[in-house]
Amino acid sequence: MSSPPSTIRVAILGGGLAGIALLRGLLRYPHIAADIYESRPAFKEAGLGLVLIQNTDNLLRAVDPSLDRCLDHAGAVDSITEIRLATGPDAGKKIEDTKGLWGSTQRTVSQQALMDELLKGLPPRMVHTNTRPASITELPYGEGVDIAFADGSQKKYDVVIGADGIHGITRKHVLGAEDPALEPEHTHVWGLPIKVPLLKAKEAMGANYIDPKNPTQLIWIGDGNMMRHNFQDNGKEVHISTYIRRDDDPAQDNTWARLFTPGEFRAAFAKNELQVCQGMVELIQNVYTIQLTGISQMQHPPAHTYVTQKTALIGDAAHAIHLFPGAGAVLGLEEALVLSSLLGRTPSREAIPAALMAFDRVCRPRAEQGLRDSEACALLLTGKSPGIGLDAELIAQQLQGKWDFLLDASVEGLKGAAASVMDQILEGVWRP
Repeated sequence: MSSPPSTIRVAILGGGLAGIALLRGLLRYPHIAADIYESRPAFKEAGLGLVLIQNTDNLLRAVDPSLDRCLDHAGAVDSITEIRLATGPDAGKKIEDTKGLWGSTQRTVSQQALMDELLKGLPPRMVHTNTRPASITELPYGEGVDIAFADGSQKKYDVVIGADGIHGITRKHVLGAEDPALEPEHTHVWGLPIKVPLLKAKEAMGANYIDPKNPTQLIWIGDGNMMRHNFQDNGKEVHISTYIRRDDDPAQDNTWARLFTPGEFRAAFAKNELQVCQGMVELIQNVYTIQLTGISQMQHPPAHTYVTQKTALIGDAAHAIHLFPGAGAVLGLEEALVLSSLLGRTPSREAIPAALMAFDRVCRPRAEQGLRDSEACALLLTGKSPGIGLDAELIAQQLQGKWDFLLDASVEGLKGAAASVMDQILEGVWRP
């Protein structure tokens, strides 16, 4: 008779969507003792909205069966996506082929509401807020990983998962201080999201495109900008995101925000003359009356690995896909599922490196594909793709096939592929 697996101690650094989902997944395995650490006082996301493929419901159930109807409880709205031109002689024209971007239907949801649902029922002893990790030290073989915190305390774990976002400390630990992929790159795109009540959005933007009985996510392509609006909270709220592209900006290394005056902000969208577009500008300027803070849509360069022998990166710590936060969120949930299932089948501490290596082999290529697609889409959807610009037909052609690898993913297929790679590594027969 085989002996039961030994206890494996897991630390999750960072309280974003991927980290919380990973903890939910690990709760299913009695031999795993997990903690999650968040440096802020609470698990909060500022105004972000997600656009999720329909398969996300199955993905959440696979992470934890008790998450059935999790998106419903978070107020998710079933919708379709339309992409239209916001400027020029064809202003208002629909880009015909949008399946390549999100699939035929999606679910739009508040990231905060979804996080709140994932947090429900977590054992309080596992959740640590106001706790900022300061350093990570992998100890000699068999001795685990030491985490030092900013308050001077230390804790030891067998494996550390970095879900601490684009500016967290775990990426530096995994890649090393001299790795060219260590620091995120400024994409020259600045984003600003808000959420407003349905009636207020209708008044400012008009009723033509704001119809909760026919929920649609609208993406508006301008000359150097993009605007997006969709529904959240069971159709009671409208989420608006605006993006400004500034290719002539100087290098903005590690600069996460840029201030725009009201005049600069209006000028960026002045050519988007449709009422729905100018209504979004008005709504944002009703919130930010003096200065508007554009958040840098930073993106990580491709990394040669997401793991060491005892540490792994997931979510935005591994890859940042900000212009399409739904794509990054789905990848993060996939990674939480794969990693929790691999650690769940890890019989001993000695097998941890094989589990992490298998995670990297299966999940990293998917994330790197997402980064490449995001770069191409960011140019297309801000009207700045070379040789394409605001040509609706060419945009439609180039969008074909984008994100197909997400749309066609099988939950069981991902788990099975990762388990197979792990077994081959443990048996010493792995061939890349």
